[in-house]
Amino acid sequence: MKNIHLRLEADEALDSRRNLLLTEINLLNLRKIISEYLKLRKEEFLKKQELKKKLKELVNDINKLKEELPKTRLPKIEKKPVIIEKTKKLKLEDELKEIQEKLEQLNKE
Repeated sequence: MKNIHLRLEADEALDSRRNLLLTEINLLNLRKIISEYLKLRKEEFLKKQELKKKLKELVNDINKLKEELPKTRLPKIEKKPVIIEKTKKLKLEDELKEIQEKLEQLNKE
C-alpha cells in the first residue's frame, strides 16, 4: 500500500479537523442515546416479566376462589322478543298525516 500525502490549505485543514471532531461528538452522543435506549428496553422487559408473573398469580387466586366458593344456581330468565305494537306505528302515521294536512292548509291560505 502506498502512502499518499495531500497538501491542504490552513483553512481547509481547520474545516476538516472541525468536521472530524463534530462527527466524533455526534457518534458519542449517538452511543449515549443507544445505551440509554437499551437500558430502558431492559427495564421494560423486566417490568413486563413481573407483570406477567403477577397476572399469573392473580389468575391462580381467582381459580382457587371459584373452587372454594359455593356454586349458586340462578333461575333461568326467558328473554321475550321486543315487539313494536302496531298501534304505536299507526299513531305515528296518523300524526304524520295530521302534520301534512296542516301544512297543506297553511299553503292554501
